[in-house]
Amino acid sequence: MKKNNDTTNNTLRFISACLCLLVYQVEAKSPPSFCAVSQRSNTQKITNNPTKDAVYMEADAGLINRSGVSSLVGNIIIQQNDLSLNAQKANLDGTNNTVIANGNVTLSTKKVQLDSNAIHYQLDSQTGELNNVRYQLKKSSTNGYSKKIIQTNGVQLELQAATYTTCPLATNSWHIEADNIKLNQEEEHGTARNVTFKVGNTPIFYLPWLSFSLNNQRKSGLLFPSYQVSEQSGLAISTPYYFNLAPNYDATLTPSYLSKRGLKIDGEFRYLSQQHQGIWEYEILPRDKASDDSQRDYFKINHSSKLSDSVRLNIKSEGVSDKKYLDDFRKSLSSASTSALERRIEVVKVGRNWHFSAASIDYQTLDATDSSYSKLPELKLRYTPKIGASKIKLSLDSELSYFEKNNAPTGMRFDVSLKASKKFGDTAWYFKPSIGLRHTYYNLKNNPEGNSYSRSLPTLSLDAGLFFDRPLGDTKLTQTLEPRLFYTYTPFRSQDHLPVFDTAKTDFSTSTQLFSENRYTGKDRIGDTNNLTFALASKIQNRETGKELFQANVGQIFYFEDRKVTLPGETIQTHAESEFAFELDANLNDRLHLSTSTFWEPKTQQWTATETQFNYKDDKNRIVNLSYRSLGKELEQASVSFATPIDKSWSIVGRLDHDLKNNRNLETLAGIEYQNCCLKARFVGRKYLTSDNNTYDDAVFLQFELKGLGNLGNKANNFLEDKIYGYEK
Repeated sequence: MKKNNDTTNNTLRFISACLCLLVYQVEAKSPPSFCAVSQRSNTQKITNNPTKDAVYMEADAGLINRSGVSSLVGNIIIQQNDLSLNAQKANLDGTNNTVIANGNVTLSTKKVQLDSNAIHYQLDSQTGELNNVRYQLKKSSTNGYSKKIIQTNGVQLELQAATYTTCPLATNSWHIEADNIKLNQEEEHGTARNVTFKVGNTPIFYLPWLSFSLNNQRKSGLLFPSYQVSEQSGLAISTPYYFNLAPNYDATLTPSYLSKRGLKIDGEFRYLSQQHQGIWEYEILPRDKASDDSQRDYFKINHSSKLSDSVRLNIKSEGVSDKKYLDDFRKSLSSASTSALERRIEVVKVGRNWHFSAASIDYQTLDATDSSYSKLPELKLRYTPKIGASKIKLSLDSELSYFEKNNAPTGMRFDVSLKASKKFGDTAWYFKPSIGLRHTYYNLKNNPEGNSYSRSLPTLSLDAGLFFDRPLGDTKLTQTLEPRLFYTYTPFRSQDHLPVFDTAKTDFSTSTQLFSENRYTGKDRIGDTNNLTFALASKIQNRETGKELFQANVGQIFYFEDRKVTLPGETIQTHAESEFAFELDANLNDRLHLSTSTFWEPKTQQWTATETQFNYKDDKNRIVNLSYRSLGKELEQASVSFATPIDKSWSIVGRLDHDLKNNRNLETLAGIEYQNCCLKARFVGRKYLTSDNNTYDDAVFLQFELKGLGNLGNKANNFLEDKIYGYEK
């Protein structure tokens, strides 16, 4: 596979420089992962219950002049309402309550503490100027230094030649330096001009202007750039801008430069109200250099409207400009291998005992070998009258759909299903007989077998079970034993002449059918059945908490007749019994969880399918996940993922997916994280198999989280949550 060595080398140099900065910080001192809000010593007060607007004074010595200027010296305390001022020397003009002070000056209000060597301040309006100031916002970790601070009122500060950080005073993990910083404590936001961002004392990047929140609330402005490198797109640099349009809707516009492709623009609009909610996304590359300068784009709409208390409108739509878009820009094998994108608009009305929906469904096909039918329209009605527990339960399901597809049979299908059941029993046993009737009518075009067909078939099922339980010794645990029999019968009716619009056979090894009346999904085939299922379940529960500690299930189906109904290309099934299906789910303790499902074929004495998962997570956030999956001769895979702290600041993460059948890695991921109370950084490398099932792509993620200011990176934490079960950002 061809690689861009220059891009890769430059990217690695950039990442190495960033990691060196982090290492420098840790070698100097390893701070705790979480720190208390940094506060300097409080100012001294004269009284805790001051009279409103009265001015209190206290000092070692001085001259008091009620109608003029009072001169104070030594351990000075001046107090008015919630404001306290300490200094070594001060003059207070009693005619306008203006203070000029110097020498270890500390000014404290409910919102801020300012330490300075000189101050000129008006007490009543809380306005003035301070020189060479250390500032600290109360109830916040925000602090810094300013050559000069101008306070225009009690809540607004203008800082000149200043720094800003949310790190404690003793920690210098990151800070910004700016010519001018304005902090509005009432609106809880700040702006800065001519900004240099530094890690330690090393400059990282420059911004002409920066807007940020003082309390992590949403605010319009530039977000921090993100960096990513991959084989397909090269180095990608993104500079998102966030629009906080209103409390209930916002937007993000993200221009990106991809070294191998050119300019890419991503947009996202979110909204939420009592009647409407949704997310609209759009991506566009006006000229993709890696694709003959063609325009490429992607859109996704997810919308829901509450038209009334019982009526809702839902719209879900997704589309791409070309079939390779998801492969090039979706860094996940499952999304890149998507065969079709759905476009759906539906209206849903819910009544007391019924549910009705009218939908139009279409697909953009990405795989030429897997074309789907459109439903224009699809009408569904479900009616289930509410009755008492001792009465017969009735239900009606109906669907009217018109199917369209090029070069294939098309037309209308109407399906209605009636079902009646009644449950007998108590806490120790139950018996539930059910009888159903399904009628389906087709009015078709272009069908070689004919254009008008109908089919009616009944289905009978009998479901019975027993419940036994016993205490386990002197413990608080109870064990149950639950045998169950399930019989179902549907007569054979040839259906080879019917088209296949939306029907598929469910694989017993991947979708347990022990208690299913039909082995097919969809409505184009109703499988003939005459079989009995025997199953046995056992549980262990805590009687006091109700928590289930252990559950095991085993079952098998016995067939009394061959299954003659088939799909095109499918053969008649003649075996007299199914595989044994085993399931196990166990909470071994508060840290360990084990689950497995496996299928065993008694005739061949072989395991036909197995899926096992082992999950470990303790109170120190050490995570280990192991999984194994096999599907006969078709598939055999193993996976391991982990996330574990090394010490208070460093942790490592990783994942490996291996194809045991073909002896190759499907995905390899490894990363390292560093955090203290004000900074978190992640560096993650990834190598994965692309959707062509032959070539590999490499990707590198780099992210900084500046706690209290924002993120520098591509939200690698969300990516890790998807890849490592139990991982939390």
